[in-house]
Amino acid sequence: MRTNHKRRVFMGCETAIALATAFIVPALAQAQTTGSTPAGADTAVAEVVVTGSRLAARGFRAPTPVTVIGSEEIGLSGTQNVETLLNDTPQFLGSQNNGPTANTVPGGTATLNLRGFGAQRNLVLVNGRRFTITGPDQTTDINTVPAALIKRVETVTGGSSAVYGSDAITGVVNFIMKDDFEGVELTGEARQDTHTKTKTYTADLTFGTNFADHRGNVVVALNYLDRGGYSRADRGGWAMPTLADGCVTAASYSATRAGTPLAIPAGQTCLSAGGRPGLIFGGSGTIPNGRFVPVGSPSSPGLTAALAAAGLSGLGSRGFTFDDAGKAARPATTPGDDYDLAPANYIVIPQRRWLANMAAHYDFNAHVTGYAEANYSNNRVSMQLAPSGFSGNFLVNVNNPYLTPQLQDVLRQLDQLEVGTVRATNGTSSLTTTAGDGLAILNVNRRVPEIGARTNTTDRSAFRTALGVRGDLGSVSESYLRNLKYDAYYTYTRTTDTSTSGGAISLSKVQAGLLSANGAPPVLNIFGANLSPQAAASIAVASTNYTESSQQVLAASLAGELFDTWAGPIDFSAGAEYRKASARFVPDSFLASGDVSGFNAAKSTQGSESVKEVYGEVRVPVLKDSPLGERASVNGAFRYSDYDLSGVGGVWTYSVGGEYAPISDITLRGQFQHAIRAPNVGELFGGNTISGPSAVDPCSSRQPTAQQTAAVRAVCVATGVPAASVFTLSVQPNTFISQVSGGNPNVGPEKSNTTTFGVVLQPRFVPGLAMSVDYFKINLDGAIAPLGGGISNTLSLCYNTIQDASSVFCKAITRDPLTGQIAAPGYVTTTNGNTGGLKTSGVDFDANYRFNLAWGPFGGSRFDIGSNFTYTDEFTATPVQALPATKNYCIGAFGPTCGQPIPRWKGVSRVTWRSGPATLSLRHRYIGEVTVDTYLLPKRLGAAFPDKATLTTPVIKAQNYFDLTAGYEVNKAVSLTAGLRNLFDKNPPIVGSSAPSDNTFAATYDVEGRVVYASVTARF
Repeated sequence: MRTNHKRRVFMGCETAIALATAFIVPALAQAQTTGSTPAGADTAVAEVVVTGSRLAARGFRAPTPVTVIGSEEIGLSGTQNVETLLNDTPQFLGSQNNGPTANTVPGGTATLNLRGFGAQRNLVLVNGRRFTITGPDQTTDINTVPAALIKRVETVTGGSSAVYGSDAITGVVNFIMKDDFEGVELTGEARQDTHTKTKTYTADLTFGTNFADHRGNVVVALNYLDRGGYSRADRGGWAMPTLADGCVTAASYSATRAGTPLAIPAGQTCLSAGGRPGLIFGGSGTIPNGRFVPVGSPSSPGLTAALAAAGLSGLGSRGFTFDDAGKAARPATTPGDDYDLAPANYIVIPQRRWLANMAAHYDFNAHVTGYAEANYSNNRVSMQLAPSGFSGNFLVNVNNPYLTPQLQDVLRQLDQLEVGTVRATNGTSSLTTTAGDGLAILNVNRRVPEIGARTNTTDRSAFRTALGVRGDLGSVSESYLRNLKYDAYYTYTRTTDTSTSGGAISLSKVQAGLLSANGAPPVLNIFGANLSPQAAASIAVASTNYTESSQQVLAASLAGELFDTWAGPIDFSAGAEYRKASARFVPDSFLASGDVSGFNAAKSTQGSESVKEVYGEVRVPVLKDSPLGERASVNGAFRYSDYDLSGVGGVWTYSVGGEYAPISDITLRGQFQHAIRAPNVGELFGGNTISGPSAVDPCSSRQPTAQQTAAVRAVCVATGVPAASVFTLSVQPNTFISQVSGGNPNVGPEKSNTTTFGVVLQPRFVPGLAMSVDYFKINLDGAIAPLGGGISNTLSLCYNTIQDASSVFCKAITRDPLTGQIAAPGYVTTTNGNTGGLKTSGVDFDANYRFNLAWGPFGGSRFDIGSNFTYTDEFTATPVQALPATKNYCIGAFGPTCGQPIPRWKGVSRVTWRSGPATLSLRHRYIGEVTVDTYLLPKRLGAAFPDKATLTTPVIKAQNYFDLTAGYEVNKAVSLTAGLRNLFDKNPPIVGSSAPSDNTFAATYDVEGRVVYASVTARF
């Protein structure tokens, strides 16, 4: 094959298009790395393109700080899902709804959350070109990227829209794949956690050959993965039961287990009553035997007497429940009657994956090389959740035959006390009742284990092809436009997703089944454990949803040298690009109608967007081998994008920067980048979706005691909470609150400014040592987000901050007028807008040191030491930029507002020892301490904040994990690798009500415990 290494790597990077221009763009700098050789460090390679620029780097430099993970690191870490390895690195934060621990519906994808700004704000490339998209959000599912074919992964952090186009707000993750392979390589790997013994198997087959006298090469890689899943019941220990914040007796307190609840006398606090804030059982108030609350009726002597006769004197806000037989009723208690959602829920979701990838190129002559890529993936992922329940106000016949005469009398009294016309809306059913019509209204909370666990299977297939031509055009003259290279390509990708769910409930069928028809007994006996198989089947719903997305890219570029200056040639790259993305989501009729409980209701989505772009990039050397320094250059880039969206239109992005090396040991670099992100199809055209995230209703008893003020109470009453119910559990019996979210076709682009500057040190007096320190600052304006930045912020803005019932945030909240609960049909409505802002800053530290020793069992040793740490100084979210004083200072925090932990310090280090065929490597993963945001946020704003002593889990201490790997090359054809992840079997930190799932933050901390893995690779 005649293409050399320098040209192969250059042509593997995404390019695109037409004319040159002269602006100044990103400074070249060292590519950072952990456990691998820095990109460009081999001075024998004159030119190489590193992610962050389309210009060829000259020597040990890259346009911006770049973290590089090589194929060796992938092998040492036992990686089978690449996103797991990337999430270990400090530039990424956990993504709760993605990855192996994301037991959510919809789900089954794996995306990257660079700098904590969300998966939609970083761009994923493969060989420098856009890859597959998952659906309306247009993100890339990392499941589609085969680990065995990766040569290296380059991550550049900071706005790169001028170089790569929209979505690169926080940076770019570029997977460089093996594209010149000859021979056959077969790898098999097995891994197993030591607690549940659940196994995962992978097999990779890669084969390639040169042909036509080495003018062409074709490589094919096949991958199969079978990951076993397990539930919280399977895991046991810290995962069971579901835990929540509460007050416990001092003697029973435990930081990881449920204590004995302590009732707090009126007028006292947990501490003054002799208790201690601690973990308690945190089950759901929607229970298998049913929990029923009389609503909307004033008290009367008749009702009081009827309740006493039924054994329900002194009935509280929790209502009443039944024994299994459904005859004996009694007041419901908490937590004694609550239902544990944990046992059936998956901690790790099962996955079965097939990947097929092909890459080929052929040199037609010295100036033309044709290339092609084809990628196919099929991922089948299963989720499992606790059985569905239904909650709401339902009509019941007063003479319901399943109730005792005493309870029938209670219903008659409720019927007689009804005032006016009362409406009960459940799904597509909307019925009314009036006094004396033989119907009473009850707030019903019934879990239905009779229909089994909720299940969802996602079958996602993605196909992508790329066809292109590239080559050298030579030089126009010896003085200008020299060493010209071109690249033109077309890519097409299409992803289809069929999601099949079972175990949901039709709310309208529940209402119909509760009422007598033609004098016959109601179909449903929901009192006690008396739901027959036929009754359960009558309300059960299975659904199938379909998602389809596609993306086309047509691009062409020209690069080379404009002319020489006194310090060297001016490098340039210019081009044009056309992109079109389309997506549609077709939900099941039950989900589309909203007549469902157990899964998120959703409307259909359909839309497309396209953009035409031109761009240019240039680097101008200004100093070389001068008394003022060894080298210096300035650089810049621009891109003009014309979108077919009314809210976007034409937008400019640009960057300017420079690098300066006073001596060869030291390089200073800096860059400013202005980037944009156009809204994706989902943000523009997404139909309304109902989801149920964990949130705190400030009008309930879940509101921190210090914030249960008279001002909050007044707003609660003004927004529809009965005065007697304010700050009680009846307002929010469960931790989940439904929100209605959806697209907005008028949403405009997000805009960001990124500043980086740093220093690269390669001291000649310490051969093998390379270090870099880089400051970064990203400021995003007009963030596309749900109203208020999400349900938690909307609730907090309404009640805790603005405290005006006429505000847009309060008007977004719909409450049941009888119970005060946030209820259908509106819930909390948070459709999209350019409402918020995000800001982060910090410092990246990277160091690598390689040295040799004469000692070693196989004739000598080599040591590689690498460390990659990030100190994040600021992470601030402004939910509504029109209210700039309301900010969430989330650095060092976790909780209901800030979400996943955002530590100040996070890092990974590795020490590897090699001697002949043997390798031994130890990796350390570090996640810094974080504090709960219910304490930290108001304190930082100068508002009232709770004492840490009154909080159950105010702090999550720093976490340290160690991984050990050993490898041995039996011969040139066979190598073995084995290792232990989480060597010391460290459990994740346990939190109560702040945990989104599994009693912890599963996307951030290690929930598997110790994992053993082993692999064998054979080459032929």
